[in-house]
Amino acid sequence: MRHQPFRQACFRILRPYHENQSGEWPSRLFDYLLIVLIALNVVAMMLETVPGIAADWLPELRIFEAISVIIFTIEYIARIWTSPESPDFNNGEQSDSQIRLKYACSPMAIIDLIAIIPFYLSMFIAIDLRMLRLFRLTRLIKLGRYSRSMQTLMEVLRSEAKTLLAAVSVLFIVMVFAATGIYYIEHSVQPEEFSSIPAAMWWSLVTLTTVGYGDVVPITPLGRVFGGLITLLGVGLYALPAGILSSSFTAQLQRRRDRFREVVEAAISDGKLTAHETEHLEKIRGLLDLDEEEAELIIKLLKHHHSTVNNGKGDGKAGDSA
Repeated sequence: MRHQPFRQACFRILRPYHENQSGEWPSRLFDYLLIVLIALNVVAMMLETVPGIAADWLPELRIFEAISVIIFTIEYIARIWTSPESPDFNNGEQSDSQIRLKYACSPMAIIDLIAIIPFYLSMFIAIDLRMLRLFRLTRLIKLGRYSRSMQTLMEVLRSEAKTLLAAVSVLFIVMVFAATGIYYIEHSVQPEEFSSIPAAMWWSLVTLTTVGYGDVVPITPLGRVFGGLITLLGVGLYALPAGILSSSFTAQLQRRRDRFREVVEAAISDGKLTAHETEHLEKIRGLLDLDEEEAELIIKLLKHHHSTVNNGKGDGKAGDSA
């Protein structure tokens, strides 16, 4: 594989700023510009649904949409072209074409493609404008590439996937049980609302989630008691996924703090922080998405601990010599 400085430079610009070890300003500028463009696209999509604005500004909004799609298309092609520079896809054993194909099948690349392909399809195929707007909304998902918080959430979802699947399975079982129970209790008095168990699943869903739209409600005493029990059960069960995600999210943040603490401890092991080490710690803080005040507090505490330990050793040696 040949060394290509220009492709490497393009890859560093396209790579999200928080993933860049070098912290180059072109990468940050590109991120900000793309975030602004995505936000403006969402605003434009919403404005198209306002009758007064659509009537007066529709040509301008369509031009803005076309320019945006051209920019997103160039970005998509550039990301595929520079993908051989990515350590996430290049293991050194595949050709550039194989790496590009592998990247093109990745979730974020598919999202990038979905965000632009409806525009080109609309040139040749009649597409419902409502469906076109729905696909344009996928550009919001592109923001996840530039948000460290979204990256953290995705890591949490991946790490807790089996646990969440188990919780969702329990919820589905309870929902089927609730639908079956209410069907046999209420079917005789409300044959239209509870015509079948699948139809009763709508009631079980809104009851378990404690939404309670009120369009379908039990009217028999037994049905109301059963509905109340299902509501109470839903309060506890639907808190399971939230609890799993919140605890895992907290654990993920704690791991980042621990990693930063380890780096700080290594940096102050000689008793001082040089300008180069301080700059390195700032880059690590940015990569781990830690708050500045929190990072400064960790550094101060470790500095104080290090000086206390060293002073204690010094006093001990002085006592021994005496």
